[in-house]
Amino acid sequence: MKNLQKLYEVSNEVDIIDFLVDNNAMIKDFSRSQLSWFFVGESFHVILYLAEGEKPKFERFIINRFAENMNDMIHLWNHFDKRIQHCQETRVLKLAKNKVHDLIAMSETFRALFNREDFEEE
Repeated sequence: MKNLQKLYEVSNEVDIIDFLVDNNAMIKDFSRSQLSWFFVGESFHVILYLAEGEKPKFERFIINRFAENMNDMIHLWNHFDKRIQHCQETRVLKLAKNKVHDLIAMSETFRALFNREDFEEE
């Protein structure tokens, strides 16, 4: 996935694990795929632990100033949707896709919370 304006994908597992530990969100069960998501300031973080592939791995997606970057949120939603269509880790990817969808639906609320009037919209 390419980087858009405010969307970043992190694949360095050491960085992802450090981030999870620093935010008291480290997963405890490595036997199944899992989703972790949270906010750090105005950034939205999605962390996937994918246990079902050849080699278990972590993936992290970050959208800075997510409330005003709906194009990036939609791109992330589409990214998860495409992976689901290819039968990759469907359970956890559906959870991630639904979380992104929920935040897109609540974007006006978050913009008001962050006192933002400027945002991109398709």
